[in-house]
Amino acid sequence: MIKQLCVGFALLIFLASCTPSSSTATPVDPLSLVTEAANRIRAAETFRLDVNQEGPDYIISTVYASVYFRRASAQYLAPGVMQADVSVIEPITGLRLDVGVYAEGANQWYRAIWTGNNWVNEAFAAGFNPEALIAEDTGFNAALNAIIDITYEGETTLESGANVYHIRGNARGEDVNALLVGLIETAGSVIVDIFVEQGSLYPVRITITEENSPWAVTPEPGETAEPVVWIMDIYAINEPAQLDVPAREATAEATAEATAAATAESTPGQ
Repeated sequence: MIKQLCVGFALLIFLASCTPSSSTATPVDPLSLVTEAANRIRAAETFRLDVNQEGPDYIISTVYASVYFRRASAQYLAPGVMQADVSVIEPITGLRLDVGVYAEGANQWYRAIWTGNNWVNEAFAAGFNPEALIAEDTGFNAALNAIIDITYEGETTLESGANVYHIRGNARGEDVNALLVGLIETAGSVIVDIFVEQGSLYPVRITITEENSPWAVTPEPGETAEPVVWIMDIYAINEPAQLDVPAREATAEATAEATAAATAESTPGQ
């Protein structure tokens, strides 16, 4: 009997030593993770990002007209260069327009079908400034540090195959607009979801959910208002930048032609 008890006790000790202990897993600190992710992307030399929108039509203001945003794809080069292709819809005709925007700090160029797809050294969107992405007081650091009520939602895998940590928090829309490269202005309380890639600790996706946006198209009677959801995917981090830099001489000529044409159209009797 004593021998059997000893054997059973030894077996229990063996099984206990083979059973993984949940207490050995290092808990994820969401605040530290967000801070590290912000620091890492701010230090990146280059990255690409795609901005997509789900939900009701969203109105953005350009220097020419108000249009519906569809998507944007951009290349960033530190410390203050960005080229973006922006797809918008003209509200009255429903015509899709693709506009190229290039910025060196606050200095902008744009090209579209009405410029003959030539770069024109004029602003397309007043708030589009790539320096805001990495500025300490307005960029990734400030935006992500403005998030409150941060919670860790667990691990998941994105469609790209990236294994990520999922973090969620709340923020004021005005405090996180830099995440949308200045093309979009969110307002009021928003929900921010951050997906940080395991291993690299780069933020590879950020979503912003905005209820009752003042710039969302009002639903038809009987329809339920939907939130506006912004999805920003960040990739190709520190890979060689692919930019189509405006040629300064050609740009000056195209700008003069565009300005002359606009003046002629607006002058009575012409």
